[in-house]
Amino acid sequence: MAESFVCGGTPSDGHREREQYALTTGVWPPYRRNGRSVAPFILRAIRIVIRADSDPVRQALFAHLKQSHRSVRFVFALHELLGRTPASALLVSCYGLAFFLSIAPPRNRTARILTVARHANARRHVGRVASWLESGVCAAVSTRISVRTGWSGITTLLRGSSRSSFLRALRIVRRVDRRHGFLVSCRVASALAWYARSRAILDAHRADAVLVSSDSNPEELGFASAARALDVPTVFVSHAYTTPLSPPLDFSLSILEGEAAVRARRRKGPIKGEIVLAGLEGDSAPLDTGRFERPDPVIGLFTPKGVSWPKLVEIVADCRQHFRAREIVIRWHPSMLEEPRLAEWLADTSGIVESARTADLTDVAQRCDWVIADENSGVHLPVLKLGIPTIAIKNLGLYPRSRADLYGFAAEGVEFPPVSSVREVGPHALAAFFSDGWPARFQHFDASYLRPPQAIGSEVRRAIWRLFEPEPAKVTCA
Repeated sequence: MAESFVCGGTPSDGHREREQYALTTGVWPPYRRNGRSVAPFILRAIRIVIRADSDPVRQALFAHLKQSHRSVRFVFALHELLGRTPASALLVSCYGLAFFLSIAPPRNRTARILTVARHANARRHVGRVASWLESGVCAAVSTRISVRTGWSGITTLLRGSSRSSFLRALRIVRRVDRRHGFLVSCRVASALAWYARSRAILDAHRADAVLVSSDSNPEELGFASAARALDVPTVFVSHAYTTPLSPPLDFSLSILEGEAAVRARRRKGPIKGEIVLAGLEGDSAPLDTGRFERPDPVIGLFTPKGVSWPKLVEIVADCRQHFRAREIVIRWHPSMLEEPRLAEWLADTSGIVESARTADLTDVAQRCDWVIADENSGVHLPVLKLGIPTIAIKNLGLYPRSRADLYGFAAEGVEFPPVSSVREVGPHALAAFFSDGWPARFQHFDASYLRPPQAIGSEVRRAIWRLFEPEPAKVTCA
């Protein structure tokens, strides 16, 4: 593990100063990896984690997670009791160690592409890319605690352990903990663990490429950083449109949704590597605004990760009283921060159908005449792609007002302007919005809109193979 957190050697005082500067300012040292430097790849990952998890959106989601989970509240309270001391940093490091021990190489040792996708949405998008390749080409790194993964992690830990490596990692966690607190330091510890374990896995399993579906989560950041350190090509498939949290793209190949995503990414900074546009998942159909005027409709209510329960109750009442909904289909977010508590908030749940969190989005949406979702929800685009109108509601999710229109869908004219109450939406205004050049605007967000899926899959497949199977040189005649 000596090469996991650092590249070896004993850090000098000057190096410690440069490392501290890198962690606190986000500017990593402009020197190549050598025996006296922390790998710039993991420093960049740490910078991204600090920025993303310090954002008001992540902080608001963590506050909700803490409120709804007793175990999280207990550990957080213990951390605060310890103060920002070496003991609190050690507690956070135990969280990183748990991640380290849960990571193991895939069983398929012949796979050419290793994938990491920890959350449901990410797994779905990685699976979409894998479906365009031959069977067995992709294999997922294991992320579940078991005897196999635990023993694999322990043997790696013992085989390469060194006191200086552990002290360096602990010192990084402690500095982040003192400056940024519990959430950010835990996420940094996770990124360090993923980087360390991924280095060992990729050293043993020389994959042709790695595939991830997040550019700001610690798991995927640590994994991709380890691949870069070993000169393994990295592939990124976006599972959500760019937000204020998104860093500049730095992958060998980025699979994006459309030209709008490319423009948004370029505003973050120069894009490294190639780009291929794969559009959104799911089938395409022309938008049918007449669905909004159907009598006694079936209305979909697609919730975000963190739900404002009073707002949800208000929306249900409007659907029943104002629209005379025959049925309300609730799709809980697959990565919801708490267990659904509908019965605690609604005395009358008649006419409400709760879909399983594992249910396919397309299947749930196609049961509905139209769909309601938070203004900061990414589900608007795949539902609209199916030809089903959506209404964006303010304050259904637990997002700060500074992050309204997080993805820019309303600003770009692909999402009907968000409303405080669904009663504010009139059928004529809805029809006018979606008829005024909307298909062309939507195609900028979804390059696959009304295109054959086979064509998209072929383009992605060719782009991936070019990473490690260069096209043969052209033969010219003298």
